[in-house]
Formats: sequence, C-alpha cells, structure tokens
Amino acid sequence: MIFPKAKKIAKDLGWYKTKDSVFGLYKGYFFNVSDASLMTTPQFKLVTATTGSLTEEQELHLKTELTNNKRKLKFTDFEISNRVIFFKFVENVTLTQLKTVYALLDFLVDLLKKLNLPEQNQCHSCGKDQRINYYDLNDMGIILCDSCFSQEERRFHDIEKERIAKEKNYLTGFSGALLFSVPGIILWVLCAVYFERLASGMAFVIAIFAILGYDYFKGLQGKLTRYIIVLTNIISILLANVTTVITLLVKQGLTINQAIGEFQTNDDAKDFFYQSIIISFILAFFVWIWLLFFRKDDTLTIQPAQKF
Repeated sequence: MIFPKAKKIAKDLGWYKTKDSVFGLYKGYFFNVSDASLMTTPQFKLVTATTGSLTEEQELHLKTELTNNKRKLKFTDFEISNRVIFFKFVENVTLTQLKTVYALLDFLVDLLKKLNLPEQNQCHSCGKDQRINYYDLNDMGIILCDSCFSQEERRFHDIEKERIAKEKNYLTGFSGALLFSVPGIILWVLCAVYFERLASGMAFVIAIFAILGYDYFKGLQGKLTRYIIVLTNIISILLANVTTVITLLVKQGLTINQAIGEFQTNDDAKDFFYQSIIISFILAFFVWIWLLFFRKDDTLTIQPAQKF
C-alpha cells in the first residue's frame, strides 16, 4: 500500500511505483520511498538512496556525515549496505512531514556530489546509459538496461524453477500446517484445564505454527497457500475448543462418551464453547488479515514499472 505522502512525492516528481513504494530520480540521484505495513508496530517511513560502488573512504565519510546530522535530518536510523543507504523514520506519535523527506533528499544529493559519486540515471548493474528503463524488482525500484533486465529475468526464472521443483503440493503443506498446530492445541487445552485460564490467546500462536509447518513441509507456494493456512487455523481452533470442553467435563468425573453427550445437550457447555470460539476467532482475525492481504509471497519478480 502506498501512503498519501509517498503518492504526493511521486506525483510532484514524476516518479514510478511498485505495489508498496514509489521511486525515481531526484536531481540526478535515485531514491525509493515507502511506508511500513499497516500491521507493523511502530509505523515507519523508509527512504532508500542508491549510491553505486563506494570506496572505504567514501563509506566512512558518509557514515560520519550522517551520524553528525542525524538529529537535524530527523531520521531514526540508517544503514549502508550493498550500494544503497537505508533510512528509517519511526512514527510513534507524529507522521513524517514532506519537508523532512525533501530535506534528507537535498542533503544526500549535496553529500553524494561532494564525494564525486556519479548520478544514478544509468543502468544500476552495468552503468550503461542507453536503452534503459525503470523496473519493479521485488517491490523495489531500479534502473536497468535491456541486456541486464534480460539477464536478471533469466536468473529469476531459473531460481523459481529450482524452488518449484523442490516444493511438493498444497496437500503436503496443509498436512504440515496441521501437524505443527498440534503443540499449540495441546498447550491450549493444558492452559484451560490445569491452569484454569482462558486459552483463546493461543489462537495467535497456532496461526504462527501453521505458517511454520507449511513452509517446513515445503508446501506449494501459490495463490491458494494463504487460504489453506487460514483454513488450517480455523480447523485447529475448533479442535482446540472442542477438546477443551470435553476435557473439562471429563475432569468433573464424566467418561469421554458421557462428556461428548453432555457437550451436545448441555446449554452451559455450549455457551462456554461458543464464547471461546468467538474470542478465538477475534484474536486470530488479525493474523488472517495479515495472511490474506499483507503477507508477501516468496516469489521473485521483475517487471517494467508503472508511472505514478
């Protein structure tokens, strides 16, 4: 999701966009601007500056200047890594202002020029300035020439082909997600029965276990993956609540068969079950929203970027 301030920057500067960020040239240098997911706490804005190759002396100078001007530029943290500089603006109470972002961009442009670093309006891979275009590379903006784009596209295709060959199918992933949910179900029942605590909060833990199980069993990563994990989570929550009610009835002296019959006919047992189900689903709902709408796929992608 692209937030309003990032949209404003992109419109004013004629930048391009990915699913969650905007990017383009500012006074000859290349920047990406994005915001954290709505599910992230605390919220933050991320600005990425492409620098190209740096000498040790240039990197040291950059670190010194940025550290000395951190308070003035109002960013929370920065990191220099792999030809780029990452800046984070944490937004605990107030949002990052447009003028704050532009102040950072202007400062960086001047600093990069002082260090004699070339403008980043050419291919970011080979440095050519002909037959270049803007691309969306795994939700990050980049400039590539036609040749480098073709090479990267082939590389991604080979990686995806190898990954898919190692993956199994949806059923295997479903089995893994369900199997990994079992410890969460057991903990749920133990908390409810022996510690006499409402264990609905374990719904969140079971959802995380399901994700880990699906990945561990190398379930197929496709369009149905997130729905399968949610379905597994629903089944696990139902099983945990049913098991909890029956176990509590057995603890009162009933046999398992009597407990099952009591569960089907006793209104108090049903009310307890429905109450637990509602609370469980409410707590799990936040994980489901993240899974269905915010969790990023592991698929590698590169495609021509769209103008904002």
